[in-house]
Formats: sequence, C-alpha cells, structure tokens
Amino acid sequence: MMDSRENRGANRRKLARINTQMRVDIFRHRLIGGWRFVTRAKAMDYNRYGVGLTSPVSLSRGTRLKLDLYAPGMILRQVSAEVVSCHRAGQAYRIGLRTYSSLRELAGDARQHQIRYLAGMEEQLFPQG
Repeated sequence: MMDSRENRGANRRKLARINTQMRVDIFRHRLIGGWRFVTRAKAMDYNRYGVGLTSPVSLSRGTRLKLDLYAPGMILRQVSAEVVSCHRAGQAYRIGLRTYSSLRELAGDARQHQIRYLAGMEEQLFPQG
C-alpha cells in the first residue's frame, strides 16, 4: 500500500504536461556569497507542480534552487524549486523540479506568488493558429 507521499508523487506524474521551450537560469545558495548562478538550462515541459528541463550540469536530488524563467513577454525571477530527479540524457541531464506541493506552500507569506503568472502565461506560450 502506498503512503500519501508516494500517492501524491504518482498523481503529479499523471497530470498533463504542457510542452514549452523556455530559457531557465538556475541559481544555488552558497554558504559564502548567497545565491549564485549555476547554469543556463532549457525548460521542456511543466505542470501545476513543477518543471522538466535539460541542463548541461547534474544537480543532486533535494537541492534547493532559484530559477529565472524567460517566457515570451515576461521574466519570472527567483522562482523557488527543489530537484526531485536527475537522469543523464545524451550529452545533457533531464532534471525534474518541484516548484511546490500545495497552494499553501506556494503562497507562503509573499504578497505576490508565481502561480498567478504561470497560469496566465499559457496563452502566450501556445498561440492558436
């Protein structure tokens, strides 16, 4: 029998993924110097819980990151994420990032949170025609 954590993970994978081609700048926190740029990656798809991307560098599971997402017409800065998977894919790495697990976690104490912008971004990413 799966516990609730495994069940939530399985449900996340069942959600439809929205394909995209978006530049992503990845930052990791350092003990000295705070948040530092790690690499530039490409977002391949996303759903309500996170982002799948390809990166030239490997990232360890559980690593906390900040992302700058470059979408058409806007840039989302300092989006919090956690690495949930990392697998070699040819010359690069396919990395799964969780941006949140609940709306409460997403909203936190911030006055503005990223989900409002991500939800409104779909029309710009996928123009009809």
